[in-house]
Amino acid sequence: MISIATGQMSEGLKRLKKALIASYENDRKQLIATFEQALGQVYLQIVAKTAPISLPIMAKNVGFLLKNVPSAGKKAEDHFNKAIEVAKGIGANGILGQAYLDLGILHKTKGRIDQARKCISNAIALFEKCEARIFLEQAKEALASLG
Repeated sequence: MISIATGQMSEGLKRLKKALIASYENDRKQLIATFEQALGQVYLQIVAKTAPISLPIMAKNVGFLLKNVPSAGKKAEDHFNKAIEVAKGIGANGILGQAYLDLGILHKTKGRIDQARKCISNAIALFEKCEARIFLEQAKEALASLG
């Protein structure tokens, strides 16, 4: 994630995917859920255009952006759904809530308001259950923004 944040997008994504593969190979479910969530967030930032990308970083990553922008929404959704599936299986409510929240934000970005409302409501219930106050406030703000 640090590589991606510092503008080394291809390298950072490659490292994340490598860590995810190793987690699957070693059946490390907590890490699988975490890395699936992280990859979903990377693609969500591309779709929602929430990552501040300066002109020099954009120029350095033209190939990465051309390759990933068209399919970023689908990739984000796939990673969030995998994170949700694994997190449910191991009872990782924090990661599960984050995945639901981010999936809801993705749905909102894509104009799928009913799906967004359902996912964000699921996130709120999970954050209340595990007393994750900061994430709970973010989820409530996201729900309120749906109108």
